[in-house]
Amino acid sequence: MKRLTLPPQVLSGQAILFGSLMLVCFVTETLVMFVLPYLFPARYAYFVNFADAALFSVLSAPMVWCLIARPLKQLAMAESARTKKVIEAIVDAVISFDGSGVIISVNPAAERMFGYTPQEFLGEGMDRLIPELACGNAPFLGESDPAQGDGRWRFGSETIARHKDGSSFPVECSVGMLDSQGRRCYLAIVHNITRRKRYQEQLEYQANHDTLTTLPNRNLLGDRIRQALLISRRSGQEVAVLVLDLDNFKLINDTLGHDSGDLLLKMVAQRLSACVREGDTVARQGGDEFVVVISDGAVSDMAPLIAGKILEATAQPLQISGHDIIVTVSIGISICPKDGEDVEVLVRNAEVAMYRAKEQGRNCFQFYTGEMNVRSLARMTLENHLRRALERDELTLHYQPKVNVASRQITGMEALVRWQSPELGTVAPDLFIPLAEETGLIVPIGTWVLRRACAQARAWQLAGFPALGVAVNLSPRQFRQQEIGSLVAQCLSETGLDPRFLELEITESMVMHDLDRVISVLDELKRLGVTLAMDDFGTGYSSLGYLKRFPFDKLKIDKSFVRDITCEPDNAAIAKAVIALAHSLHMKVIAEGVETQGQLNYLHKHGCDEMQGYLFSRPVPAAQFERLLLDPGRLFPATVQAEEGAEKTVLVVDDDENIRCALKRLLQLEGYRVQSAGSAQEGFEILSLHRVAVVVSDFRMPGMNGAEFLGRAKELYPETVRIMLSGHADLNLVTDAINVGAIYKFLSKPWSDDDVREKIGQACRKYAQLTAAP
Repeated sequence: MKRLTLPPQVLSGQAILFGSLMLVCFVTETLVMFVLPYLFPARYAYFVNFADAALFSVLSAPMVWCLIARPLKQLAMAESARTKKVIEAIVDAVISFDGSGVIISVNPAAERMFGYTPQEFLGEGMDRLIPELACGNAPFLGESDPAQGDGRWRFGSETIARHKDGSSFPVECSVGMLDSQGRRCYLAIVHNITRRKRYQEQLEYQANHDTLTTLPNRNLLGDRIRQALLISRRSGQEVAVLVLDLDNFKLINDTLGHDSGDLLLKMVAQRLSACVREGDTVARQGGDEFVVVISDGAVSDMAPLIAGKILEATAQPLQISGHDIIVTVSIGISICPKDGEDVEVLVRNAEVAMYRAKEQGRNCFQFYTGEMNVRSLARMTLENHLRRALERDELTLHYQPKVNVASRQITGMEALVRWQSPELGTVAPDLFIPLAEETGLIVPIGTWVLRRACAQARAWQLAGFPALGVAVNLSPRQFRQQEIGSLVAQCLSETGLDPRFLELEITESMVMHDLDRVISVLDELKRLGVTLAMDDFGTGYSSLGYLKRFPFDKLKIDKSFVRDITCEPDNAAIAKAVIALAHSLHMKVIAEGVETQGQLNYLHKHGCDEMQGYLFSRPVPAAQFERLLLDPGRLFPATVQAEEGAEKTVLVVDDDENIRCALKRLLQLEGYRVQSAGSAQEGFEILSLHRVAVVVSDFRMPGMNGAEFLGRAKELYPETVRIMLSGHADLNLVTDAINVGAIYKFLSKPWSDDDVREKIGQACRKYAQLTAAP
């Protein structure tokens, strides 16, 4: 055991006590020595010693009692009483016992915890209360000193205690050793953890079981499958995973209500449990989906038998809310090891097989087959989730504003469908829209989008927001298969939306087949009063001869042309041609995919009427779009470049920062406004944002050399005057550039300041001539 050291305050008290005792003895002895000579003559010296001792004892004893013994006794009694109260107040059981395990004393909490009276405790062994504290099991009860560290031994985990009536309960026990006058005894503090264990068990049960059906949930299901797989590896047995999904469960929910749906799930869970053996597992995966796990040496033969039994049992009529309900299930089966050897793979493959069972008419089961490749599996999963997306209300509409840059106003919006699947997460439109088109699901989805968009536009008008048109995309299959005119008329009638606020976007590839029917359908839509826009113009079979026959009101420039409009002359030429063509046919032009200020400036400069893209806003939910309507100014992070005079604006493009800084310093001293760029791409961006009179570019630059850069700049911005900065080794290439008109002059390295001043001045005067009004 550790050696105990007394604190300073205890040592100080002992010193005072010793000093008081010395003082009493000194005073008493002094009085006796003064009195004795007067009482006894010298000849009676032998009486003096006896009288000295007697008088000293008589006089000192009362003072020692009053000053020392009595206070110490009172202090000891008070401390004993306080200790007793503390022990009695402890809610945990406190039991002292000797080295043989015999109980010496207990507190009231121990009486309540174990049910014994104090008399029944005394003399009993600790093993009667806590079997693990028996002499043979508890190392500290032996003769050797087991004390470790602070002399306390504590169970590493809880142990079991026994009540007087024989019942057992869990406890935590901490034991400390006491050493009093050479006698070793022990003090045990016992804490009853029954309530905590019960609470933990409840939490564990809730975490691993479905609250509705009491079946194992997804968490416990994974553990059960892992255990089955471990056993199968040792014993060679197979494991089958059956995934079951109720057919048309949403219809029952919508018809009879969710309470009836919950009751149905409980009854189905009971029937499933009755169809399997005791060692098998039935779990609820979530929603109306269940999983059955079975293990057997011939599971391949047993799985179809159990699946057939389940189909038969679930098909029996159920009495719910006074109705006879017949529910069927679709079952998919995967078997370990041939269909997978881990939990996720087995469950996923069983789900794929279950979706196949639904495709084949439902109320049947299918085994997973390895011939399914990853692509078909992903497609099937996506398709089946998409089929339920409308039923489960997983589709939403986002709205992307269309803006008129000149008026800085929102002129309309495009409704775009988005899919947030609980199982798959956010599914990108370019994944599920083509699949919906291929499978025909685009028809009901398109109908839903059209109706929802019209209703939302009308709701905003009634709420006092500006009356804006909403654009809806029509798919090719929807356009070909549906009576689209009747559908549009019905949606407008149901929602109360004025037809002039509905814009239908139709891709040009849709109208290039069966021309007579297409013209008839478009004319029917025009008679309804809706606006027609040709989407993705320029990506299909653009034909001016056909275009003038169609009653379109707007053309949309595809974003593939807008993306590189500030640096690709061909894209810029197409965009300018589409704008000019549309205006000549009295159509408005919308550019989509505008993402930079430079693209906006270029399109605005060439007369584009409306634009949409990430520069203004991404497609946003309805609530967020309302905030845009309340504060449309947030759509314009930068203003359109003003048409200020650019006669003395020079752009210097060079990948060498020292050259850029030297030219910039020289030209600024001459009163020029200087922009600088470290690459051709940066140069194009500056040209799209600012009016520039003169462009000075180095010839040798990474990525794109100066000749190619200035050649593109000539096509995109022909009014600029271009100067090449080059060394003597590049003279032939510079001469070729001059001959084709890509550059006006060139500056050789190293240059003279006078030469730079002279040629920049000439270039600015040239620019003034080129841009002078006729």
